[in-house]
Amino acid sequence: MINIHHPLPDTNDDVFLVGGSVRDSLLKQRPLDYDIVVKTDPKRYARELAAMHRTRVIDMGRGAKRIWRVVGRNVVFDVSLLKGASIEEDLGLRDFTINAMAWDIRARKLVDIAGGRKDLAGKTVRMVSPAAFDHDPVRLLRAYRIAAKTGFGIEARTTAAIGQKGPMIRLAPGERVRSEWFTLLTYPSAAPAVRAMAAGGLILELFPELADLKKCPGNRHHAYDAFVHTIETFGHLEALTGRLGHTLPLSAARLEERMRPKRCAVLKNAALLHDIGKPAAMTVDEKGGRHFYGHDKTGARMIDGIGRRYKFSNHEREATRFIVRHHLRPLFLFNQAAAAPPGRTRARFFLSCGDLVPDIVLHAAADSRGKAREVTEKHRAFIEFADRLLDDYFTGYLPREKAAPLLDGHDLMRVYGLAPSSLIGTVLRQVQEATIAGLIDTRREALDLAAVILGREKRS
Repeated sequence: MINIHHPLPDTNDDVFLVGGSVRDSLLKQRPLDYDIVVKTDPKRYARELAAMHRTRVIDMGRGAKRIWRVVGRNVVFDVSLLKGASIEEDLGLRDFTINAMAWDIRARKLVDIAGGRKDLAGKTVRMVSPAAFDHDPVRLLRAYRIAAKTGFGIEARTTAAIGQKGPMIRLAPGERVRSEWFTLLTYPSAAPAVRAMAAGGLILELFPELADLKKCPGNRHHAYDAFVHTIETFGHLEALTGRLGHTLPLSAARLEERMRPKRCAVLKNAALLHDIGKPAAMTVDEKGGRHFYGHDKTGARMIDGIGRRYKFSNHEREATRFIVRHHLRPLFLFNQAAAAPPGRTRARFFLSCGDLVPDIVLHAAADSRGKAREVTEKHRAFIEFADRLLDDYFTGYLPREKAAPLLDGHDLMRVYGLAPSSLIGTVLRQVQEATIAGLIDTRREALDLAAVILGREKRS
């Protein structure tokens, strides 16, 4: 018995609930959207459905992919024409057995031609047929997305077919690949699916930029090559964001307020791509030591091409690029802290990275853990440092950043007789850094510091 939590029109036509909503209902989960197929007149049925829910019909797509969408209160219905002469023929064209079930609304019975209910019980993602991927290459990625959502395993023949047909994913529309990929990343247990994609090769079909990482050995700080390190970093990031209170107790509550699924998805995307610049940046010194100077900048530049290929949103592209570009900065701060108080350097980091500071620090923590097979003393020390850094960001930087500035350009022009120039911006920036670092707190102190900076600038 399928429970439909929203009213549907009475009809003499053959109308079936299909796909994910049937699967989720059988798993005792309440669907947020319903796919409905109608044998003869889906447009009329959609209009009746819209009238019942006091909304309108949105006509989308063309030809065989045409649907009539009805958006009600907390629910979406997609109505389409039955493919083929019968519901059995329609289901035979679908992707996976757990999605190839239908609920006959009029007869109130389940139609299951491929053993979907059995695979639900066995927690298995199984293709309806090998031709499923020929009909739609996006299904290659969808198999892993469904596995990540449900925690199911992918059946061996299906995994083999994905491996064989993996290159077809490059033929799929970029925006559809992007949708499946970022949805997969929103799930809190995406790492097993990404590991499976790495083992089966699909991750390299999606992101061929990762292939050269397999030929990029780590240096003395790494136990793995760059590819294995990347997959390890991804897994450790997901584990970290899932238990913030255990690892970062000082900052966990504030992090949990911010790190919602979509934000975590962008951060995971950056983790997977953070070292793509290493192969091009690798150098070897006279003692055989490997270095990757500038790989953060090189990798950031490479993000643009990936973003264009998959039609990333502006935010997804810019945030991924920014995290990749700055992912080393927390480690630099950590190394500097051992030698001298990093007040101004820390303030500069907060000011330049702004809202993405938490993401960059979380990435750095996972990156640090992904270098070694076991937890090292250096990693433990870095985690303690990262927690203090984030606590300072939330309790020190953000309140000061939101407060009114101690000085503005008019103050400098009036008190020191400056003419409008870039010098004013230089002085204000350094005063702001000192304020964020907690080195000054009053307007008088700010004016005194400005005088010192102006004296330095004139001498230079």
